[in-house]
Amino acid sequence: MNSILFFLIFIILILVVWVIYQHTRVIITNRICYDQSRQIAKEREATAAILGLSGKAITSEDLSDETFLTHFVEYAQRSIRGIGAAIVTASDNDSFKGCAVSGTFPPLKDVPAQVEQQLLAHPKKHTDFIKEIKIPLSISQLEEQCKDKNYVMFTDQVPSGFSENFKKLAPRILMSPILVHSKIFACTIVVSRNEFDEHVLTEKDGEYLVRLNEIASLSLEAIRLFRERRQYEEKLRTAKEEGMLQVSTGIIHNIGNAVTVAKLTVLELQEKNPGNTEPPESFILKEIIPNFRKEVDKGDIQRFLKEDKSGQQYFDIISELLNHINKSRLETIKLLSSLSNKLYHISEIIELQQRFMGELGTENMSSLAPVIESSVKIFEETCNKKGVSIKMTLDDKTPQVLIDPSMMTQVFINLIKNAVEAIESEGETKKQHILEIILKMEKIENNQMVVVEVKDNGPGIPDNVRDKIFSFGFSTKDKNKASRGYGLHSCMDTVKKYGGTITLDSKLGEGSTFKIALPVSERH
Repeated sequence: MNSILFFLIFIILILVVWVIYQHTRVIITNRICYDQSRQIAKEREATAAILGLSGKAITSEDLSDETFLTHFVEYAQRSIRGIGAAIVTASDNDSFKGCAVSGTFPPLKDVPAQVEQQLLAHPKKHTDFIKEIKIPLSISQLEEQCKDKNYVMFTDQVPSGFSENFKKLAPRILMSPILVHSKIFACTIVVSRNEFDEHVLTEKDGEYLVRLNEIASLSLEAIRLFRERRQYEEKLRTAKEEGMLQVSTGIIHNIGNAVTVAKLTVLELQEKNPGNTEPPESFILKEIIPNFRKEVDKGDIQRFLKEDKSGQQYFDIISELLNHINKSRLETIKLLSSLSNKLYHISEIIELQQRFMGELGTENMSSLAPVIESSVKIFEETCNKKGVSIKMTLDDKTPQVLIDPSMMTQVFINLIKNAVEAIESEGETKKQHILEIILKMEKIENNQMVVVEVKDNGPGIPDNVRDKIFSFGFSTKDKNKASRGYGLHSCMDTVKKYGGTITLDSKLGEGSTFKIALPVSERH
């Protein structure tokens, strides 16, 4: 009986222990789940907050890393509940430079007590101060200290180089690097005291700071991408403005050249018809004809022409004067024709400019032939001046394509200008400089394309340059000249916009051919 009772008691005890154990497990599991839920919620909240900070940086005018990091260190300090924090950014020579301070952060170097109080009380002043001092922390030192956990905690001690007074003001120091592309980009430093009524930094705070820094790293990469994109768009806009300026400059140069020729023509006309001398016909009117009438009245005209020495020369004089007058008249007609042509050319160029500005930003179905002709007219005087002959072979039967005529004018002018400059760089090594422009239809990869080829017989382009010629910012021109290297990239960007391609074929010593292919629109 006792054995049975003892056995029952033993079983009951086991059941009680098992129930207590299971209940404890449930409590612990619930606690862990609760802690994990809180941690996940906290990290989600941090992610949203930091992304919000990066959004502000992206939409700001300066779009700088410093703007984001200044707000980030303030958030990190509040989120971890430290008394103060600072952020320093990686610099050259294994060193950091100051970026921003938040809260009550002790000075990193010894300063007078009065200065220390001002810095502790005014984070903005401390931010200015930390930017000017040498940061007593090296990148290699931080890597060594954080290699295991990606953060390092100091309790009642300070990192090498820090002010000794730092430990008195902030006995707990937490440091963690921000990595961008696997390299240390910055370091976040959070500090706290050991006061019972304040939050004291722990290892969990270190792990949390690592998470914050990881989110900051992603935000910095996003900011950098947006910054690069903005710079790209700004440079591309500048390139397009330079293209428009190039067209306007070509127009102004052509007008200037035509006006110069017109002025020279007018001067030549004035020289041939000076106002201070009598013309040949006045001698006929004032001398010869009156003498003829006098002799006619006397009835002695026959004797006068045959026997008088003066009269015998009259027919030769009249003939010579009339020939001179006729020659002068023909030369004047020629000069007037040239003057008329130049004035018409000026009028035509002005009309081209008006059309160019009027069509800018307007996409429509257009034939490329008149666009090419307009581009050549704009650059024609420059080509003539530099001894470059332009030969155009334009197939008028090519279908229309969807383009902005003004933007394509910029493309053709850029290619013509580059070709002329390439030819000009050879100097007098070739007897004849030729630029050929061809408009035709061509089948490319089973697609009908409208093709424009711009060929020159210049020096050609080396292989190492040919691969980079359309790259953004690349230029073969003298760096001292106002060349940004966006022209050909802008041309490629415009052609791609209309579904086309631009390619280059070049041989050293033989010249280069730029080939633009635009798809025939389905609307055709």
